[in-house]
Amino acid sequence: MNDDIKTADWAPGTLDNTRKNIGDIDREEAKMMAKKLGGQVMYERSNNTLTGSSASKTGGKLVRAGGTSSTPGGMAGGAGAGGNTRSSRPTGVPTAPQPKHKKNNESLPNISKKVAIAFDKMMMSPEYKIKPNYGFFNFVRSWQKNGAEKLNPDFITYDLKTMIDHMEGFITVIKTLIQMAPATYKAKIAADTEPKFKLLRMVAGWTMQNIRVEYVNVTSSAQPWIVADLIPFIRTIYKNLITVYYYGNNKIPKLIKEIYTDECAYPEAPRDKLSGLAKHAITEWLYLDTEVIKKLYPLLMRMSCDSIEQYPAFFNIKVADILKFLGLHKFDLLLPEKPKPQEEVKKEAPKKPEAPQRGLKDQTVLTGLKLLEQLFPQSGLDKLESNPDLYPYFQPLFRYEDGFNVLSPNNPIQKIVVLQTIIEYCFQGCRNINFTIEDEHKKDDGDTIFKVLDDWSAYREYVFGRLYCEPLLDLTNSIYSQPDFGKSHIGKRTITNLLWQNTYHFMPMFKFDKLILEHPADDSKYKPLFNRTDFVRKFLTTVVNQCDQAAKTKGKVELVEDPWQHYKFDVQNEVSKRLDVLLGAQNHGPNTNATNANLLKYTLCFVAVLDWYINNQDSPAYQTDPMDIFRVSEADGKPQFTVKERNDQNKLFADAIKANYQKGAK
Repeated sequence: MNDDIKTADWAPGTLDNTRKNIGDIDREEAKMMAKKLGGQVMYERSNNTLTGSSASKTGGKLVRAGGTSSTPGGMAGGAGAGGNTRSSRPTGVPTAPQPKHKKNNESLPNISKKVAIAFDKMMMSPEYKIKPNYGFFNFVRSWQKNGAEKLNPDFITYDLKTMIDHMEGFITVIKTLIQMAPATYKAKIAADTEPKFKLLRMVAGWTMQNIRVEYVNVTSSAQPWIVADLIPFIRTIYKNLITVYYYGNNKIPKLIKEIYTDECAYPEAPRDKLSGLAKHAITEWLYLDTEVIKKLYPLLMRMSCDSIEQYPAFFNIKVADILKFLGLHKFDLLLPEKPKPQEEVKKEAPKKPEAPQRGLKDQTVLTGLKLLEQLFPQSGLDKLESNPDLYPYFQPLFRYEDGFNVLSPNNPIQKIVVLQTIIEYCFQGCRNINFTIEDEHKKDDGDTIFKVLDDWSAYREYVFGRLYCEPLLDLTNSIYSQPDFGKSHIGKRTITNLLWQNTYHFMPMFKFDKLILEHPADDSKYKPLFNRTDFVRKFLTTVVNQCDQAAKTKGKVELVEDPWQHYKFDVQNEVSKRLDVLLGAQNHGPNTNATNANLLKYTLCFVAVLDWYINNQDSPAYQTDPMDIFRVSEADGKPQFTVKERNDQNKLFADAIKANYQKGAK
């Protein structure tokens, strides 16, 4: 051992500082660390260092760069003869009494080692980053005091501060909406029991003082911070948010829109300012929902129960534990009203057909798939579950700009764009139909068929062409020249931004693993396509039902002036040409099938297919790999920019028409 002793170059106190950094360990753990991490025995000077003295004369300590120390007498860590040595403890996450909060003496629920590992994995994941992730060296945390419970300092100093700022912004804008309301509306806010008024009262009653006090208590305490330190803060912030969460996180924006509409109805209301406030309130709520309620839920779960559940199921499964932890009762919550029992309908009153449920796969969808196969035989549109490659068939017909060519056949955007285009071509004929509905919603954010007809082409030209295709082409060109580009930070950001565009505009239930946590801005001025599609399907369902009821007598239809007139396309397109053949458009007599009513029926069927595809989580669109974004060459694994196009589309259509004609003749 004497050969390992070095000169006394380390200053007094080095051993104690090293021990503090590593945490409490015993001699056996120190040996294990030394064996895994390596190092050599070093010598520390004593405060009473004498020139030329040996270790035995100075009482100096030997320390190995790994954690163990010894005195010349061989006692570990400066232990005296009285046996004041450290007792060894098992490594790993403890299931004994949990670490307590430094000031409030609160502890976490005891959990099993398996559950602790699952919590660790969740909190260290890139989605949450609540705990630091040291990768291979994560095992060192188990040797440190409360090492498994240590928090990421950036999470405390940056993420929590940002969350507090957004929560304060939400409270401020809601209070501003209340202040700007006329006196009569303020009276309703103060006393009415409608959910929108309860929401205003609840949020206006939130205060930031307690939240900021608890945040200061955390940041002013000594580091390292551990999970238990956040118990008062998490309790305080969720005690507010949870009161409105159970109403339905996606219903809160609707209530805010109702409030905006109510206030705008007053003659002297500053509508532009109210519009900005309403949009700001909705934006802040969406942030609170996705970046606060969701991102802090692992901590709430760790503090309130002894098991782990996925988001958002946790809030329903563990509601009793959550309320107990927060000190709330169900009567403190804003809950959706139970549906009132419907009164008996008078026999003479005709029943109105119910509007189709969003994304429902019903007979209209099945009919739409059959009609698409009739219009475009062997294109694959009737077999969307097999993810057919639509580019070779439709590129020669629709002539899409660059970007469509690099979409992977497994990327649902390819199918969405084709279906959107087919509907766009139908809308070119629908523009010449005289709808009798007044555009009464121009004063607010309500939707109408007129707005949809005006905006529909923008989803192909702007939302897809600019917001999606331009970054897609940048990504594929970069990966083609630099194969590792996708692994770089810029590459990951580009990929993540593309996936967010999908969620923003096309597929509301689209889920993907975020490569980075940054959220791109939604630069589109248009409503999401999935909302527009749902609206159009419901509107056209109403119109077509009215047409069906009046079909026998060709009587009046409430929403359309000219349902029995021959439809008209100002410019022929690939859809109108095929419809002309199927419906016999050359017949302009009173018995023609090429009527506005039938054009609306075909359009409804195509819209229903798109609605099912993007608004139903069980549709083929949601069964593909989110990362399968662009074509990849089988030869070299690089992005592929084109494939061979087909030229038999018109022949296939003509052959199908001939076959149906011959079949009918028999």
